[in-house]
Parts: sequence; structure tokens; C-alpha cells
Amino acid sequence: MTERRFKLLVVAAVWLSFLVVSLVCAPIPAVNEPHYLAMARHYWSSTWCAGDQFLQSFPAHRVFYQTFGWLTLWLDLTTVAFLGRSVGLAILAAGWTAFATRLQRDESGNPPSSMTAFLSAWLFVGLQAVGNLSGEWLIGGFESKVIAYACVFWGIAAMLDRRIIAAAVFSGLAISFHPIVGLWHVIAMGIAEISNFKFQYINADGVRRWLLAIALLTVTALPGLLPAVQMLDAGNARTAFAANFIQVHYRLKHHLDPMDFDRLNCIGYGAVAILWLAVVIGLKKQQKLAQADWWWARYVLAAALFALAGWAVGFGPRPIQSMPGYQWRIALLKFYPFRLFDLLLPIAVAMLMPRLIKQRWLWLVGIVGLCWAMISTYAFPPSNQLPSAMRSDWRDACRWVAKNTPADALFHTPDEAEAFKWFAQHGEFVNRKDCPQDAAGIVEWNDRLRKITKWSEASFAGDQTYSAKELRELVRLAPGVQYAIVRAAVRYDADLLYANDSYKILRLPEAEPSSGRKPKADGR
Repeated sequence: MTERRFKLLVVAAVWLSFLVVSLVCAPIPAVNEPHYLAMARHYWSSTWCAGDQFLQSFPAHRVFYQTFGWLTLWLDLTTVAFLGRSVGLAILAAGWTAFATRLQRDESGNPPSSMTAFLSAWLFVGLQAVGNLSGEWLIGGFESKVIAYACVFWGIAAMLDRRIIAAAVFSGLAISFHPIVGLWHVIAMGIAEISNFKFQYINADGVRRWLLAIALLTVTALPGLLPAVQMLDAGNARTAFAANFIQVHYRLKHHLDPMDFDRLNCIGYGAVAILWLAVVIGLKKQQKLAQADWWWARYVLAAALFALAGWAVGFGPRPIQSMPGYQWRIALLKFYPFRLFDLLLPIAVAMLMPRLIKQRWLWLVGIVGLCWAMISTYAFPPSNQLPSAMRSDWRDACRWVAKNTPADALFHTPDEAEAFKWFAQHGEFVNRKDCPQDAAGIVEWNDRLRKITKWSEASFAGDQTYSAKELRELVRLAPGVQYAIVRAAVRYDADLLYANDSYKILRLPEAEPSSGRKPKADGR
């Protein structure tokens, strides 16, 4: 068998491993797939789920929608998700294999065992299943960051081979698909390069090559950078501050606020980071580190510095507004300073293990890692996951909506609404999961949630029955809403269209007038 063919088989094995773990641990639709693929569908067909607040907000990941969204015009979302995972993880597997094979050469430049990249992938999925720092993951659903991280791996592999132009192009593509992931990667790569800079290597050819690389990086990054810059323009300082506060203190605090991270996971990450650093120093003393290892170590340390800076910025008393200077601190935390290190640490450990464990034991450890990755989701299910019976009832109700209500009907849905647009093919007035990413959209999303929550608490305070008058008030607060999906246990004075053990579907009455005065004529 030729070396090229064997490498392709290794890539195929890594891809199949990633795909199986993805499908087992995150069955379609995964937690973020309704978010990304619904927006992708709406991007190409604006009449689909018309009136939905999230879908009408700014399309943050435009390159992803442009690249894959057209598939939603021809195929159902489940098929698009499966094809997207297959393609995305194939690109990721190829990038992983190129990166791992290049990094794991020994101090003399000899290539590693052909199976090392394959086994390191198993080690990685097992390590990441143990826990994470800020909720970052790689193998799961189909979304833009999977493509971005594939480009990151290709970029690192090219940089380790000193192919500066290729590294720049891959890094620019990473920014285009996911600006946050790509920009942190480019900054870490810049730090790794600058820390190894030697003036004696400067020459005219080198300068021209770097200038060309910077130009290509900029050009390939612009399709993703321009929408990101547009999103940063909130229109006014008050809206920008409100959006930052909502993101960091409420909607995304599990990703952005270090004081909200699980303490056990933080301790575990700290211990693993110290262990990784100790092993790197030990290998250095034994002169078993190549130049590529040092570049990679500096890259990982740069990501660790980003995370430490995030801790320094976010550390303080809670609630967050009691923290001195909280306005500028939350403005920095919204850029996800923890996400790169969250992913890189298990990768760094997985890349080192083949040097520390003999081949026969490495297989055993890899198999344990792969098996743990596939059973961990079932051994420790997410705390916010609906019970299986309720989930089945919810999806049955959504499918009834898809078949029996007008395509342009707008719905009020409960807080636990899961993938409503995916299964029901209808828009929602507001969805707690589907938060926009532009400042104006975030503020409007929060205002809608507050209105609905305040109405629900006030109306439910009596005899646990929502009267026709209260439902008319709901329609007034949520213009355009014609139907509602509600818990079956609560009584509603409205037309009942469908019911199962967990949910009811209601046709809502017309809105309650806001006051006794007649509305002004259009001509005024």
C-alpha cells in the first residue's frame, strides 16, 4: 500500500470516528443546529418562518449561510444536518491528521507512527468528554465553528512546515467562517511567531513573503470580518451597553463569565494545564522536543494567556454590576477569551500522550477515550434536557403545527421550546434559546422575553387559569401572534386545537385594546 493511500485511510478513520461520536453524543438536531440551519434556511428564503424575531435579526455567520444554506432549499433540515456533519467533519479530520502528523514528528524530524494521528483523535474526544472550561466543544452538531477549527488545524500544520502563504489563507478562511475563533487563532499564531523572531533571518524574500501572506490573510478574512464589524456598530452607546450586559450576565454567562464556570472543571483544567507544562519541560530537558513542538507550545501558552486575562477581567463580586468598572469589563468578556484554550488544552494533551505511552497501551487508552466519549452523554445527561416523554410530546405537537396551521402563522411557545422552527416550520414571537447576535436584536429579544414573563407571572397569580381577557392582553403585547403552545396542566380560556399528555395548541383571541380611546386615523 502506498504511503499516500495509507494517509487517506487514516483520514477516513479519523472522519468516521468523529462522525460516529457526533451522531451518538449529539443526535440530530443537536443543541445549536436548529439555531444555525434555521437561520441558513431563512437567509435563502425570507418567507420561511416569516415574522420570527431571531430569523429577522442580523445574519452573523453570513459565510456559513452562503456556503451551506442553499442546501435547505432542496433538502429537509435533518438531511442537511447529516450532510453538513459528514462534510464538515471530513474537512476537520483532514486538518486534524495533517496537524497531528506534522506536530508529532520527533526531535530528529522523523515522522510518527502512521496510526498516531488516529489514536490522538480518540484520546481527544475522550478527554473533552470529561469536562470543559467554558462550554466549548468541537465534535457535535453542524455549525460554522466546525469549519473554522478545521481551517485552524490546516493553518497550524502549514505554519509548522513554514508554508506561510498557505497558513495565511487557511487562517483567513477560519475568520470568515467564525470571526471569534479565527481571530483568537491568528493572534495566538502571531504571538508564537513573534516570540521566536530572529533578526538575522530577515531578508528581502522573507519580507515579500510575509507581506503577501498578510495581504492574503486580509482578503480571505474580509467576508467574515465585514459582517462582524457591522454587528459591533450598535448605533448608540446605550444599546451597546445593554446588549453586552445581557450577553455576559444573562444569556451567555456560562461561556463568558468566569465566575459562573463550574469550579470543579476549573480546578481540573488548572491541574491538567500544569501537568501538560511539566511534561513539556521534562521533554525539553531530555532534548526530545523539536522546533515544531516549541512553536506549538508557545501557541497553546498564548491561548492560556487569553484565558487568564479573561479571568482577571471577569474576577469580582456578583451580581456583575457590583464589580468595579463592570461596563468596560463586560465589553471585553463578550469576545469569548476562554474558548480557544478550552479546546486547545485537551488537544495538547492528546498530542503528547503518544510520546509518553507505548504503542500497545496507547491503543487501550484510545479505545477507553472513544468509548467514554460515546457513553458520557447518556451517563450524565444535560440538566436542562426535557424528559423523553415530554420531548416526544413536544415534537408531536410541533409536527401537528407544521401540517395544520397557515405557513405564515406566528406562535407563542413555552420557555422549554426545543427546535420549534425545525419541527413546526413556523416562526416564534421570541425563543429563549434563539438570541440574536447584533446589539439591537439582543435588546429587542430581551424586551420581548421580559414582556412575556411579566404577563405570565401576573396572569398566573390567580386561579391558574388564563382568561380570554388575559390572552387578548398577550396578543396585544406580542403583535402578530395567533397561536400558542402551552403546558397541558394549565387551563386556558381559548379555542383548543390539539392536545397530548404534555402540551396543548390554542388559537388565541384578538388583541385587547391598549386603552378606551379610539386609535388615531392614519392621516392624523
